[in-house]
Amino acid sequence: MSNRRRNQVTAPTESPRSYDAAFCSDLDRKYLCPVCLSALHEPMQTSCGHRFCKTCIQGVINGRANAKCPVDNVVFKCNDELFEDKAFQREVLSQTVKCGNHDKGCTWTGELRSYQEHDARCQYVSVHCENNCGLRIPRHQLTDHADVCERRPVDCQHCNSQIPFTDLTKHQVLACQNLPVQCTLCGQAGIRRKDISAHIDITTGDCPLTVIPCQYASFGCQFQDKRRDMVEHYREAANHHILLLVRKISDQEQRISALEREVQLIQQEQEDQKQTLQQVQP
Repeated sequence: MSNRRRNQVTAPTESPRSYDAAFCSDLDRKYLCPVCLSALHEPMQTSCGHRFCKTCIQGVINGRANAKCPVDNVVFKCNDELFEDKAFQREVLSQTVKCGNHDKGCTWTGELRSYQEHDARCQYVSVHCENNCGLRIPRHQLTDHADVCERRPVDCQHCNSQIPFTDLTKHQVLACQNLPVQCTLCGQAGIRRKDISAHIDITTGDCPLTVIPCQYASFGCQFQDKRRDMVEHYREAANHHILLLVRKISDQEQRISALEREVQLIQQEQEDQKQTLQQVQP
């Protein structure tokens, strides 16, 4: 058995029977499990005095009431002659280890029982980038990585929204409502995307090339043209518009006269009904 295999172990929370640290010196054989040949994790002792990792001996027992010790084949009762050796566990945890990232530059050493606490803040442990770029970065490099991460949040210069760097161009081309754009009709530049609809609106807009209806459309004029050319239309069609207005007024007067006649007929009918009722009453 090589020293490398005996000395490399993993942290208490990483595996049910191993540690994630490296012992600073060769580990005494008494601290090694005869089954997995690694440092004892949650040691269990048999009645014959041999110690095994809890998961290792459970694998040997495999649910049986009696089992043989893997070292000397002595039969022991699994419920009565196998017990946790907490004192020996304390001895194992008091062994001096170095960080599992010592080959990356971490110089920490300490008792095995302190390794989990160190690992939680070790600057050489690789962690996921908080920008969800998919990379794992050593903690001590996170600050530098944040400056170049392709998913780092950046401000859109037009709307001040925070956008992942890789999505900034897509945001500006497709979504940013404050992005200055060019009117596709008149070519005017510098109009915010959200203002384009108002710019080309046929009623309230100011785009000179928007085709708009004549303001006398409700009176019957069907002419349409670019906004900039409508002034000429109003000048040339002034007489036509007057005729449309006169016709509209005439139509309205005729409708008013017809309504007045209908009102008179209704009033006459009501008067006739009133007289009829008076005649039939005693």
